Amino acid sequence: MVPPSSWVPYPYRWYTLTALVLVTAVLALRLRSQGQPLVTAASPSGMISFQLSWTKAKAEAILNSWKNSLGIARWQLKWDNVFLLFYPLLFSLACGMLADSTHNTVRATIGSTLSWVVLLTGLFDAVENYALLDMIEHGASETMAKTAGGFAGAKFVLLFLALVYILTEAALQGFEQRS
Repeated sequence: MVPPSSWVPYPYRWYTLTALVLVTAVLALRLRSQGQPLVTAASPSGMISFQLSWTKAKAEAILNSWKNSLGIARWQLKWDNVFLLFYPLLFSLACGMLADSTHNTVRATIGSTLSWVVLLTGLFDAVENYALLDMIEHGASETMAKTAGGFAGAKFVLLFLALVYILTEAALQGFEQRS
């Protein structure tokens, strides 16, 4: 399987990876600092607590704790809609580059597959953001809490798998080069 990044000429992959790391890091820091007022007793992890609230009751408790911060929550989701354009590309490119540079066909297949699958995280994040914004605008609902939780959970699992692959494959290739 060929990774989606294969159409980018090799030297430009590093430039693209560097740009994606920088943009993703800046946006992540922006989201983190902007989201500080959303950390409450009901949402100890801020927006992540809301994403994974799973029930109407938990979502309502979080929204009630954010009464004075709902504008921040809206902006947080707007910025996240920009963020979701970049981090899937970063993870996909990293998986693809590592898959292309290994001589182990099993590890290359895993990396190539992950480079495609991890692109779904952007779509999952967009659906999750829609559900969260719907609850901010119209009140918590069981359906939207479960929708947000399901898509957020799937997103985090895929990102975790991609990160494990990236770290493991980078370490293995580093060891192989030293041998």
